[in-house]
Amino acid sequence: MKFAAIVSSLIFSASVLAHGGGLDRSGCHHDRKAGGYHCHRGTLTGEQAGPRAAAYDREDYLPRWADADGDCQNTRQEVLIAESRVAVTLGPGKCRVIAGQWHDPYTGRVFTDPRDLDIDHLVPLKEAHDSGAASWPLSRKRAYANDLSHPEALIAVYNGANRAKGARDPAAWLPSNAAYRCAYVRAWTQVKDHWGLIMDRAEAKTVTAILENCQ
Repeated sequence: MKFAAIVSSLIFSASVLAHGGGLDRSGCHHDRKAGGYHCHRGTLTGEQAGPRAAAYDREDYLPRWADADGDCQNTRQEVLIAESRVAVTLGPGKCRVIAGQWHDPYTGRVFTDPRDLDIDHLVPLKEAHDSGAASWPLSRKRAYANDLSHPEALIAVYNGANRAKGARDPAAWLPSNAAYRCAYVRAWTQVKDHWGLIMDRAEAKTVTAILENCQ
C-alpha cells in the first residue's frame, strides 16, 4: 500500500508541471506566468533557473564525477568501495579502485575488475530530466547526478547491462535478473519520490503492476 500511494502521487499531471503557486517536495515551483523555476523553502531557497530547457544535455548533470569530500576518490570510486563485497584494492595514490568483488543485481553476475562496471543512475539522468528535472538549478542537477546519500540512487552494475538499459524506464526495460525486479522497481519509486520526479502513465502502470505481485 505504501508504494501504491507513492506511485499515485507521482503520476503525470499537467498541473504538477505548470502551475503558479504550489510548491514541490523541494520547496520549489514552476512559474507559469513569468517562466522558470524557483525555490521558496528548503536547501535551495532563493535559487532560480531560467525558462525550462527543452533539450537534455548530460553535461548539465555530470560533466565529471564529483569528489564531494575532497579525498581524491570521486563518486564512482566511492560507490565501488561501498558496494564491494570484499575490501577493495586501491591504486597508487589511493584514489582509484583497481580490484574488489561486486555482485551486479541486473544480471546476477559477480565481477572483480571495476573496468567491467558502470555506476548506473538507477533513474537515468535523461529520465530525470524528462520527469521534472529539466528546470532544476544547475546545483540540484549535479547533486542528483552524484547522490551518495541514498544507496539505491547509484549502483555498480555490469556495463553491458547499463548500456542496454540506456535512459529507459521500467515500462521499456527491466533487469534480466528476474529475482531483482521487485527491488529495482521499489528503488525506482523511492528515488523518484525523494527527488520529486513524476511518472508518466505507462511507467506508473508498469510499476504498479509489478509491485502488486511483490511480497
